[in-house]
Amino acid sequence: MKKIMTDVYLENKFSGVQLGLIVTDDGVLLIDSPIRLEEGRAWLSRVAEFGVPTYTALLDHHPDRVVGARDLGIPIIGHRYTRQHLASKSDSFKGSAHPIGAETDRLKRITGVSRSIPDLTFLQKLKIRMGKFEVEFWHQPGPTHGAMWVVFHKRKVVFIGDTVWENDPPYVGQANLADWLTSLDMLRSPVFNSYRFISSRDGLIKREEINSMARLVRKFQVRVERFTETDDPEPVITKATNEIISSYKLSENREETARFRIQTGLEDLYHQLHEVED
Repeated sequence: MKKIMTDVYLENKFSGVQLGLIVTDDGVLLIDSPIRLEEGRAWLSRVAEFGVPTYTALLDHHPDRVVGARDLGIPIIGHRYTRQHLASKSDSFKGSAHPIGAETDRLKRITGVSRSIPDLTFLQKLKIRMGKFEVEFWHQPGPTHGAMWVVFHKRKVVFIGDTVWENDPPYVGQANLADWLTSLDMLRSPVFNSYRFISSRDGLIKREEINSMARLVRKFQVRVERFTETDDPEPVITKATNEIISSYKLSENREETARFRIQTGLEDLYHQLHEVED
């Protein structure tokens, strides 16, 4: 586990998202969860070295961070939309049912996903006191409608979930691109001038990566505007996928997955917007 600063740690040894840890004198806050049962046990074993786990925060409903939370046995914090989304789904999960270029695509059927539904939810902001510290949870939609950040003012650090991807393209199938740009603007605002940012996909990121992410989201936005104007979006989606993937330097296997993630995300977003228009 990597120490980011006093009381703040990051674990990148498990599949899926990188995991965060905030240590207080009244328990430990876990941020996101490993995917597999055995990884969850290993994670809790490491966490126990720092204190008693009090809460797990799920930064949105992406399966890479959600399916493993069912076995941790710790009260879960999430946005209200995350709770609504998970509550509307089946108690079982199978990665191949609708693959999205996620780590969880490889999972066979698992049950008990309903145990990942957040116990404590909020709409805009939530503040929790843990010992002498306060930890805040902010609703910052974009990658999903229920995306949130964990803001730890005492150490000037923010866990931003999937708001910024540095080394791989994101899945945009459930995104609101305008909200995503607004959240990126918030990261660049004076509010966070002296803060450090932790991405769930890439760990600590530089401020330049926020600008790069904003450019990428605007690219998606322009492509979406084009394919929503046609009844045959596939050629436009294929062209957009090729354009976006060309800006990344990836191994053959990672490029195949990334290409699939872009294309599937655009297709899902098209169908989502088309249903809204209808």
